Amino acid sequence: MKTLTTLTVLFFTLTSFAQTSFFKTIEKNGKDAVYQRYYSVYKDDNGKQHIKGEQYQLKAEIIKFNGVYAGLKMVAATKNDKAGIFTIDATKSKSSKIIGYPNVSHVVDRISRKGFVAIDDYIFKIGNVWKAKDGNGFNSIDEIYIRVGAKGDETNTSTKKKKKKKFGAFMKKLKDAAVNNAPSECTSPACKKAESMDLVAFVRKYLKQMEAKQNSYVLTAKDKADIAKINNAVNAYYGKVKSKNDAYWKSAEGQAIIENRRRANGYAKKNEVTLINKSGSTIYIASKGSRNAGTLIGVGQSVSWSCKRDAYLQTKLKKDTNTYYFKTTSRSVYKANTNCGGSKTIN
Repeated sequence: MKTLTTLTVLFFTLTSFAQTSFFKTIEKNGKDAVYQRYYSVYKDDNGKQHIKGEQYQLKAEIIKFNGVYAGLKMVAATKNDKAGIFTIDATKSKSSKIIGYPNVSHVVDRISRKGFVAIDDYIFKIGNVWKAKDGNGFNSIDEIYIRVGAKGDETNTSTKKKKKKKFGAFMKKLKDAAVNNAPSECTSPACKKAESMDLVAFVRKYLKQMEAKQNSYVLTAKDKADIAKINNAVNAYYGKVKSKNDAYWKSAEGQAIIENRRRANGYAKKNEVTLINKSGSTIYIASKGSRNAGTLIGVGQSVSWSCKRDAYLQTKLKKDTNTYYFKTTSRSVYKANTNCGGSKTIN
């Protein structure tokens, strides 16, 4: 009996720390699972977790390629949900990465530095993903998607009708939220549970545990073949895109655009000069004697200028509280018919 008790405790300890992988979690929730989106997840100055911005309901669609997990697409649950689609597809972009296959912890896009993590009834959209190699580092949770009907949550998709009636008050809620007076939008048991936790720490702990699981796992021949399928697919996709682009630029339309660009570059070389502002402050330039507002050049920025025109600095002067006028000074910053096709630095 003692041995059985010990084994039971050991089994509970092992299973309680076991982490379900990204795609398995979403599959467990079901392909028809609906998630409530909250677009504001933050801590206040006292360290209290807040979940606000209840808006739209979404579904999580797993992307597969020849039977291999390839990414995730978040789509509107109904035609009344106007949420935009956000997709991470490793067969269509080299910046889309599936982390830790086959024990996938999350998926990330390295260009937007966004990613998805799925834990139990929650899908987190993480932001500022910074750890280049495995994407485990992130600085924020941008959004949270909570499964409707999760763990005692009485809400279901039939509440759409009720939400539609309340939509007129949505903008008022946003306004109230700006002054921290908005009524709580996080009312379901699953949302309240999430709001009671430190969500960034919660997600980081999960990713750390999954990373340990990944590091101890030895890829099988099938795993390596599956990974090769994804890599071959994205390379083939880029090859197809390149072929289409090459064909377009060889077409009559593409050649016409190239010729127009050649002419424009030739015109600029003969007739324009690039003026570069390195003076340390924003400046205005104009032709001599001009009384109108000239061309603005920000700090470190540049503009194209007709190389056949002189350029002088302008002074911006206040006429009254809301009105300014520009006075062209006698300081020349460019002399006509010099540096055509080149550049001139304004210090």
